[in-house]
Amino acid sequence: MKPVFVALSLLWALACRQENLRPANPDPSNTQTADVKANIAAAATPRELIICDQKNARIIMVDVANGNAITWEWKATASYAMIRSGAQGWFSNLSDAKLVYNGAYVLATASGGGVALINVSSKKAIWYDYAGGNTHSAELLPNGNIVTASTTGGYLMIFTTDSYSNDQSAQTAPIAFEDVHNVVWDHARQQLYAAGKNKLKVFTYNNSCTAPKLTLKATYTMPEGNAHDLFPVHGSTTDLWLTNSGHIYKFNVTTGAFTLQKTISGVKSVNSGPAGYETIMARATGAGGETWRTDQIVDIDGAVVYKNTSLGLYKARWKLVNTFSYPAGDKFHECTH
Repeated sequence: MKPVFVALSLLWALACRQENLRPANPDPSNTQTADVKANIAAAATPRELIICDQKNARIIMVDVANGNAITWEWKATASYAMIRSGAQGWFSNLSDAKLVYNGAYVLATASGGGVALINVSSKKAIWYDYAGGNTHSAELLPNGNIVTASTTGGYLMIFTTDSYSNDQSAQTAPIAFEDVHNVVWDHARQQLYAAGKNKLKVFTYNNSCTAPKLTLKATYTMPEGNAHDLFPVHGSTTDLWLTNSGHIYKFNVTTGAFTLQKTISGVKSVNSGPAGYETIMARATGAGGETWRTDQIVDIDGAVVYKNTSLGLYKARWKLVNTFSYPAGDKFHECTH
């Protein structure tokens, strides 16, 4: 009897050992569920555009990764903007909208002459003023002051930003620059770039609150004229996108070289992002009520990224923090308070 018991015990132990050595056989449904969850999470990650919708007198943010949902809207006439009625007309034909202060604010300009610094969360224009002259662009300076570019009359202007007084802030006299359309700050080199006609100019800034001043440092002649958009190439420490009547260039701020990227007309803005973000263009097609507008955003090869026939678009940017122009973690500040 004892030998039989021992034999049975050995067989039982061997069976248990083989069972333990068998490879795991995961439930295929569990694997599929994990994949589906991963795809859902990826799809839910926002990928947003900031768009100047001139036809509807607003700035919008659109999530192209999630059904083209409009996630944010700003109008100068809305009560939340807190812009006095006599100044609301300054924000006709919104011309540019840049994300500043680590994404917490939008710096906006309009052809009606207005410039505003908008808190994204509250939508309040915590500061606004009148630059005039078909204002096409603005830039945040290191001490919190703001410089604007106006095409009609051709000038830059620096405002001593004062959120306590809004449209009564001190400002410099116009700084002449024929047909200037844009301004970009370079945080690493502490200098400002602007382009108009066939010239791209570099300025230094004295960082003064009481007597702000730009000093011309260098002038570059573009291969062709009619400069329009100027904006940092995402992830680059040296290159800016530059458009004119019929071309897109990259301008290298260290070498001064203009490198042709594409021959194409009517590009009002060009913007890039990290992997997964197309290089996008707002190119005038006449849709949206004016010859300079469009109803779609396309990639650099012409494929549609976003289209909405109820809009009249002018410029579009990816909703991304601009590390070329501003320091990491930058927060709202003004040197007047």
